[in-house]
Amino acid sequence: MKNILILVAVLLLLGGCVSKHDVTLVGFNTEGVLKGVFDESKDTVTVVMPDGEVLSGGYSSLEREEPVSFSNTFGYSSGSRYGRGGSFGGVGIGLNFGYESTKYALLTSETSTLKMEILMTIKSWSKNGFGEAKTNDGREYKIQF
Repeated sequence: MKNILILVAVLLLLGGCVSKHDVTLVGFNTEGVLKGVFDESKDTVTVVMPDGEVLSGGYSSLEREEPVSFSNTFGYSSGSRYGRGGSFGGVGIGLNFGYESTKYALLTSETSTLKMEILMTIKSWSKNGFGEAKTNDGREYKIQF
């Protein structure tokens, strides 16, 4: 059991080391797939439009990050100090798998007036997420990473 807990802890720590994630935006009312990068270390999102124009900007949390955890209590003692029967005791195990949070980003272009608004949900334990994006000229996208 101890080895399993150590393995889970190591995997969670290694999973937390990745700070850049590829983002795919699929056109919802337009054709096309956009590529981008979600960078947790800089709190930024960057998206490349079909014509090569780059939109970038920071993001912030809209709500408190909600931890997702698992805990259990178990144990058994084969006797008491008075020599009478067995009894159940408790050994607590708690694992925090990370958090899930909703982020908002407003991306802008350095070469035009094009803007993109993004709303995404991120799961820290899997580094996956999903969301929606919309540009100020009406294009809509679904996001997955």
